[in-house]
Amino acid sequence: MPHPFRLLTASAFVLSLGPCPVDAADAVPGSASSALVLSPRTQHLGKAGSWEWEHYKDKPVDAERLDISFTAQPNATACTLHLWQRDVKLNWPVFLNNKKLGNLTTAETPLETVLEIPPGTLVEGENKLCIEAPPSLDDIEIGPVSITHQPLVAAIGGASVKVGVTNKADGSPLPCRLTLTRRDGTLQPLRAEPAAQVTTRVGVVYAAQGQALLSIPPGDYVLHAGRGFEWGVERREFTVKRGETLDMQLALNREVDTTGWIATDSHIHTLTHSGHGDATIEDRMRTIAGEGIELAIATDHNHHTDYGPAAASTGTTPYFTGVRGNEVTTKAGHFNAFPVDAAATPPNQQELDWAKLIPSIRATPGVKVVTLNHPRDLHSGFIPFGGMMFNPKTGKHRHASVLDIDAVEVITSAAMQSDVHLLYRDWFALLNRGHRISAIASSDSHDVNRFILGQGRTYVATDDANPANLKLDEVWRSYKEGRLLVSLGLLTQIKVNDRYTVGDLATKLGEHLKVQVTVSGPSWVTADKVGLYANGILIGEMPISSHHKGGVKGVVNFEVEKPAHDVHLVAIATGPGITEPFWEIPRPYQPSSKTFIPKVIGSTNPVWIDADDDGQFHSAYAIAQALVHREGGDGVKLKEMLKGYDEAVRTQVQSLQGGEAVE
Repeated sequence: MPHPFRLLTASAFVLSLGPCPVDAADAVPGSASSALVLSPRTQHLGKAGSWEWEHYKDKPVDAERLDISFTAQPNATACTLHLWQRDVKLNWPVFLNNKKLGNLTTAETPLETVLEIPPGTLVEGENKLCIEAPPSLDDIEIGPVSITHQPLVAAIGGASVKVGVTNKADGSPLPCRLTLTRRDGTLQPLRAEPAAQVTTRVGVVYAAQGQALLSIPPGDYVLHAGRGFEWGVERREFTVKRGETLDMQLALNREVDTTGWIATDSHIHTLTHSGHGDATIEDRMRTIAGEGIELAIATDHNHHTDYGPAAASTGTTPYFTGVRGNEVTTKAGHFNAFPVDAAATPPNQQELDWAKLIPSIRATPGVKVVTLNHPRDLHSGFIPFGGMMFNPKTGKHRHASVLDIDAVEVITSAAMQSDVHLLYRDWFALLNRGHRISAIASSDSHDVNRFILGQGRTYVATDDANPANLKLDEVWRSYKEGRLLVSLGLLTQIKVNDRYTVGDLATKLGEHLKVQVTVSGPSWVTADKVGLYANGILIGEMPISSHHKGGVKGVVNFEVEKPAHDVHLVAIATGPGITEPFWEIPRPYQPSSKTFIPKVIGSTNPVWIDADDDGQFHSAYAIAQALVHREGGDGVKLKEMLKGYDEAVRTQVQSLQGGEAVE
């Protein structure tokens, strides 16, 4: 049979040759001899004069879409199209001779997309490959592009790696995530077995029992094995030859001590029940176990999902407790409610009036906790903390009287903010207004790899001895009392006067407060500073010397003069973000800036400082109300008195005196 390929003859546009050319051997590992290179270079697709991110500002645009013409003969058997890509956020369909082969992989990480070309798709003479652009701006890089005369399974095979991952402490098999890249960081297409125990995406395998047989092309690779935030990462560089099977055994070390705390992701979706994303419910069980989440709360859109049967069928039951919940998804905001009784009817998702919506969520049988999700995100033209709804300075919300929620997401790793502190400032404003609402983190993941489950997570104070049988009544009590820690790559804990911690009312204090902040993280994360906030005002900041040891990154001690009035104390630690594919911090979901600086962050919830020793906590708003009532209309006297109060109290007094238009 004649070979279906001939040399490249033409391209529909003139290439602007910026990056160094890549030859066929680099474009398609292990199959250079049969590769027809359609485009040897990386090209920038976008809209001339516009740019999505700052690093594309001065980068010439080669075209808005990719069009390549080449000559070939009909293919009697399946072939494979190889496309290197980076920064793909939106949908880019791929057509060959007007037949859709699929889409580029929706991922910003560098990877190779492989699409099978069915028999008979190629024609005699001129053939046309087209990658269509989405309507909205999405700067991407594409190429090299090539075709190999092999079906897809053969094109991404030819060699094998048998991987086993165990717990270094006892040698037991460990659910894990395997991330395979080429030496340049490109995620490598692969297959993995046994199919009943693994979930596979480009360059990523979640192995429920810590075992996987990887089929990959011959070549040079880097493998990372990990299990989420609390564990170390094992890195191996290796070369595998055609027909060879390598045996690779790795042991992971538990590096972050979380005794007395459980890792929780309270915002999780499945394709099975939410209808979008790419994680089936079986995939989801493997990602939960593989990322070390101990309390997994199912929050499919307007659906009550039970993880029990899928956890049993995938063998992941011993590793976590699943809880039935619901993301009540409305045009007036998204709310998570959990736990939910099995027979409960989902709340009415058409309801837009918070005065009816929130009570109906509360009334759902079984519900103990209600959270407000990603409150700065725009959905259906509505932003819960935006527009005319919320004043971010005073914390006054248009629906304050019915804002009966237990927690608000300040970190949503699949929907990051350009300013990682924005939602913290919103939360501080709510606390100053008198709302007792806890801060939480979650992933909102709908995917296996595009957004990593459990990257944003909440640590809940409870007995953590048996993740498969948690004391849920104790868990819900911790949510109510604010005994929670927010984590995106760091864990931050606080202690006041060697006694009081998150959720506590610190009372009968001396003239000075001793505040100790401990910041922890795995060896692959560093921290650079920790800040201490009183009523949301930064009152102290200390650097942390970066190091790559797992465990405690630093202990910072603040000595604080006892405040003149009650305040809430919160500690926030930050560090440089992870950029490697095994735990890459995602870019902002709805960016407010074209500059992206990834960060890791870990924070506490408040310790409530009872400065007047009356056994109660008074918010800045309550203090302001008392001052205004006491001094009446005597503005001069009130102004003089306010010199002894912080900015949070002064802001609330100003709002009470002059009235307020919600911004």
